[in-house]
Amino acid sequence: MKKIIIIGAGIIGLSISYYLKKSNFDVIVIEKDKAGMEASYASAGMLAAQSEFEFYEKFMDFCIKSRNMYPDFCKDIENNSGISVEYQKSGMIRPALNEEHEAHFKQNYEWQKNHGFEIEFLSGDELRKIEPKLSKKIISGLYTKNDGYVNNRKLMQALIAANKKNGVKIVENIQVTDYLIKNDTINGVKTNNGNFNADTVVNAAGAWSSLISPKLIPNFEVKPIRGQIVSLQANRKILDKVIFSSVLGKGGYIVPRKDNTIILGSTVEDVGFEKNTTKEGINSILKNCFDIIPELKNLKIIDKYCGFRPIASDSLPIIGKTSIENLIMATAHYRNGVLLAPITAKAVTEIIVNDKIIPEIKDFSVERLSKVN
Repeated sequence: MKKIIIIGAGIIGLSISYYLKKSNFDVIVIEKDKAGMEASYASAGMLAAQSEFEFYEKFMDFCIKSRNMYPDFCKDIENNSGISVEYQKSGMIRPALNEEHEAHFKQNYEWQKNHGFEIEFLSGDELRKIEPKLSKKIISGLYTKNDGYVNNRKLMQALIAANKKNGVKIVENIQVTDYLIKNDTINGVKTNNGNFNADTVVNAAGAWSSLISPKLIPNFEVKPIRGQIVSLQANRKILDKVIFSSVLGKGGYIVPRKDNTIILGSTVEDVGFEKNTTKEGINSILKNCFDIIPELKNLKIIDKYCGFRPIASDSLPIIGKTSIENLIMATAHYRNGVLLAPITAKAVTEIIVNDKIIPEIKDFSVERLSKVN
């Protein structure tokens, strides 16, 4: 039986291991800390395939394709784990608080319609019919009915349970330091707890992925970008939709949960692996969200936390083969790790099972970074 090691037990690594196990491989996932407790835990679970984009780029098609895989992806994992992941195709609102926002959203609406994407441009009153708690200051905005969210923490619990049930071995608190390579072919990995042999290795280590055998692959660098998040508790349902209030990189988001917690985010900070929240960061999140839904001011803060989004130099994912035979990358998903888990798992599974590169990932190979630099 072919043995596969996956480095990193986040949503990308565990989605890949889940699908590879279906092809009857011997799969082991090695995690430096505790499974599911890094970026996948600190996410808000947004599936913002349309709302995330200010202007059209080909990467958007990749995101939409993965979003459209989500209903079947979640159903499969729920059936295997017995855990509800609270997937909701809730729709997503992008509110305009001023005329500058409104002008930008009108342009956004036009290019999305021209590309055949489903989207609506609505007045403030029309938006308040959909979400009554929206501020009276909101003059208009976009509504994308096909975007939504998943409870990322429930999804991680379900993935861990489904993987273990299917026979995937998840090894925690072991740090991979180097690849074991002979004649330009991977043989396994070196860790702080001995060597692990394998026929294929998948690096899904997120923000830590380029710290393994650094400089082995030219220009392969993935940086951490810190994102801070605040969690509020309501005693009743306040909203149904995700509110994505970021405009040209400024603003944030508001994501509801089934248990009436509300997730507010997020900062974008290039501070290395500095894992702490800051007063400035949290206050900026709260101010932005209170402007959108004033009633949030009355809710209790129950948690403040942060995570590290993994980013490559061109902000695109790194998915595919490398110059080392049977070493595969699945990293640098930046703000879209949760969203892109289904399509990334499919792409990596196709490489390993059928030696096939699906066309959707042809722009995401690690080799492109050498051309850029």
